[in-house]
Amino acid sequence: MGEQRQHFDEEFKRNTVQHMMEAGKTPTEVAREIDVPASSIRKWKRQYSETGEKSQLFVDKEHLKQLEQMNRELQEENEILKKAMHFFTKNRD
Repeated sequence: MGEQRQHFDEEFKRNTVQHMMEAGKTPTEVAREIDVPASSIRKWKRQYSETGEKSQLFVDKEHLKQLEQMNRELQEENEILKKAMHFFTKNRD
């Protein structure tokens, strides 16, 4: 029987490429560290490079958390305003 193919999630791929770039290591060096084929790491690097279509995945995680929190707060405020508008328009009659 042949070996089963390994599947890695997007976060693992991103973190691997980010580690490689920050540490200044080659795909072969990182491949030895994490026991993943170097060809896979090269592919991920192309996928997540600054010029690639998935370059936005290197967004500052803290900034993303702040934006998500702000979005939740605005949605809550919007719901409160909708209820208030309904309350005041209902009492006008």
